[in-house]
Amino acid sequence: MKIIDKYLFKELIGPFVFGIAAFTSILSGSAILLSLVSTAVKYSFPLYQTIQLFIYKIPEILVFTFPMSMLLSSILTFSRLNSDMEIIAFKASGISIYRLLIPIIAMGLAVSFLTIWFNESIVPKANYSSETLFYKLTQEKQTKVKKNINLTEYDQESIPIRIINIRQINQNSLQDITIAEFEFGRLARLIRAQKGQWLGHGNWEFNNGVMHYFPKKKDIVVFTRFAKELLNIKVDPVDLTKREKTTKEMNTRELKKRIEFKAKMGADTTSDLVNLHMKYAIPFASLIFSVLGAVVGLKPQRSSSALGLGISLFIIVIYYILISISLGLGLAGFLHPFIAAWLPNIIIGTMGLVSLNKLGTC
Repeated sequence: MKIIDKYLFKELIGPFVFGIAAFTSILSGSAILLSLVSTAVKYSFPLYQTIQLFIYKIPEILVFTFPMSMLLSSILTFSRLNSDMEIIAFKASGISIYRLLIPIIAMGLAVSFLTIWFNESIVPKANYSSETLFYKLTQEKQTKVKKNINLTEYDQESIPIRIINIRQINQNSLQDITIAEFEFGRLARLIRAQKGQWLGHGNWEFNNGVMHYFPKKKDIVVFTRFAKELLNIKVDPVDLTKREKTTKEMNTRELKKRIEFKAKMGADTTSDLVNLHMKYAIPFASLIFSVLGAVVGLKPQRSSSALGLGISLFIIVIYYILISISLGLGLAGFLHPFIAAWLPNIIIGTMGLVSLNKLGTC
């Protein structure tokens, strides 16, 4: 690594760390803390569990603050170099603007890959812990009667093996039950019953229902009606009241499995596909922002840190407005999920490259 690269990396690190602290504080205070305190008071959460919920939410916030911090770091670093005439000195030494961008692009790319890893390994687990704890705390304060319960069981490969839908659960009694069981992704058995009762040890009694069997020969369907049927299903009432994972609690592997399964069932996968592509689009905003921030910093009269922070916030607001519009169009089906997720990056990246080209020709 050349001296100039080490120098620029050193200049970038400080503002980047400051940005993480500043933006995480701002977002956690505005997006999490107020809502969490209000909910904690409403349901009388214990203090230590309220703190737990807050900590669990931080990783998700960091996924957004990494790109923001990259933008701020790039703006502040190149603003200082510009105001201290170091850019002119570099040019006089025969070092072009494009050469100066190599360290910032390298760091932006490194932060992007770090964010992808973080979003795959840490964030889903933290979100799952957060939502599970929140669900437990809120359900304890509510009635024992649960309505419109949906549960999907997965095997070790994250392939659904059973989908259960129940209109109402009151302790061990069920009403209006539908159970779909799968083998290797293929619907094998469908059970519908008006009532159900948990007998213990995996044993269930179902009343007034019908069972459909779907052998491997797709043109054959076998069904039987029953007034009373005893079945062994390794699911108990506690399992039935558990939450299903949301896309925020899944890594890309789990989400892809879910999309494949829903596609086989003929279900709409638009929302899941958009969320899948967003898991890559948001992290790569760090790379886009690294170039855009350098371009902004290289323009004259950008020496104030407060001004740099203000410009960063303005660009970030524009970026997230673009995300909101693009995602809305994607979820409505007007844009392909891939385009919906990546369009804001494409727009901001194009602006940065056009501005950079103008600076490079000056």
